[in-house]
Amino acid sequence: MNALQRLIVKDHERGAGRHDSPRAFGGEPGDPGLCGPGSVSWEVNADVGAIAAGGASAIIMEILHPSVMAGVQDQSTYAEDPFRRARTTFGYVVTTTFGNTQAAEKLIAGVKRRHASVVGIRPDGVPYEALDPELIGWVHTCIPWAVMTAFERYNRPLSPAERDSYLREQAVIGRLGGAGEIPETFADLHDYVEAMRPKLEVTGQTEQFFEFLMTAPFGPNLPERIDRPWHGFQLAAGMSLMPDWARELSGFEHRTRLAGAAGDRMLGSYARLLRWAYGVPPWARLAKERVAAGTAGRVSSPQPNVAGGV
Repeated sequence: MNALQRLIVKDHERGAGRHDSPRAFGGEPGDPGLCGPGSVSWEVNADVGAIAAGGASAIIMEILHPSVMAGVQDQSTYAEDPFRRARTTFGYVVTTTFGNTQAAEKLIAGVKRRHASVVGIRPDGVPYEALDPELIGWVHTCIPWAVMTAFERYNRPLSPAERDSYLREQAVIGRLGGAGEIPETFADLHDYVEAMRPKLEVTGQTEQFFEFLMTAPFGPNLPERIDRPWHGFQLAAGMSLMPDWARELSGFEHRTRLAGAAGDRMLGSYARLLRWAYGVPPWARLAKERVAAGTAGRVSSPQPNVAGGV
């Protein structure tokens, strides 16, 4: 890794965190984790650019559910630590996909324990709890949906079978997390999202969160008159990955039209830049080494001779 690559990686890690723990991604030789080598998840989620490019749209789609938004507003510290959600979400994606089985299951169980106390009442009087299987299913689905869309746009198209495999592999993680109904094929994803659409809306809390996104300290320190339009441009570029109805509902339709091809090119360039800077990211490298160590151990084990000796 040259100096420029190290600089790009360091800048990305400022928001997404470092995910290179041998304890999480190493471990028992041969352990495939929850997805394993040869899975579509190992290819897609090794593309740091796809995860980064899909991040903003995934978060916006999640909070279009007013109960998810209420939980974030009432229980989260996003205003005090604006990078925390990005770090934890990024870490959850790569650890559940590439971590050893124990580390992945421990992380999922820890998230469930923390969410057990996230209960409350929305401003419209509707009670919510973070462990509601519907909410877990929606939050889970938004992430692979956005990452897969970004991967296809900025890396390579997936075949219909690969799309189905990716969603099926990720559904295992979602169910361990407590999700109820969850799509396992691309056709299921379409039907699932259509069924969820009537439950999505922009509330006063959502608008407050959007305002935070428009002013959060992400990226370069720009003058105020430039900073807000720049944030809007970035968010519009991210939402270009999502359907027209989602952009219209979230209020990003007008900004997305203004950003147009320039926003898409910017996001694509950023995704490719990250992919180049990271090469094989540490979470994927350590996972491959873990699995390969098990294969090497089996190959090097002494084999009995025909007489039954060793």
